[in-house]
Amino acid sequence: MAETPDIDALAKTRQRSRQYRRHLDFLADNYVDQALVKAAILAGLSQTEIAKALGMSKKTVNTHARYPWRPYAAGKGMNLPDSDAFYRFVWGSDTGAADAIATCKQYDRERLDFEFTAIE
Repeated sequence: MAETPDIDALAKTRQRSRQYRRHLDFLADNYVDQALVKAAILAGLSQTEIAKALGMSKKTVNTHARYPWRPYAAGKGMNLPDSDAFYRFVWGSDTGAADAIATCKQYDRERLDFEFTAIE
C-alpha cells in the first residue's frame, strides 16, 4: 500500500507549481512579448499596428520596445524551470528561439544604443 504524503509535502508541491507558473507567465508577458514587438518594429510596423495585432495597449508596446533583452534576470537566485525549454516550446525549435533572441539583440544594437547615445 502506498504511503499517503503528508500535508507539508502537498503544500510545498502546490507552492512550487504556482511559482513555476508565475515564472512562465513572467517570461511570456515580458520576454516573449518583447521579442514579438521588436520583430514587428524591425519589420516596419508602427506601434499602433503592433498593439492592434497583438492585443496590447500602445503603452505596453512602447515599454517592450524600450527595454533591452535581459532574460537572465528573470529567475536569478531562484530554483525555477529552464527558460530555454519554454522558448523552444513557444518558437517551435531551438533555432526559432535563437532567431527570436538574435532579433531582439539586433534591435537593441540598432535602436536602443542609438537612443542611449542621443540622450547622453
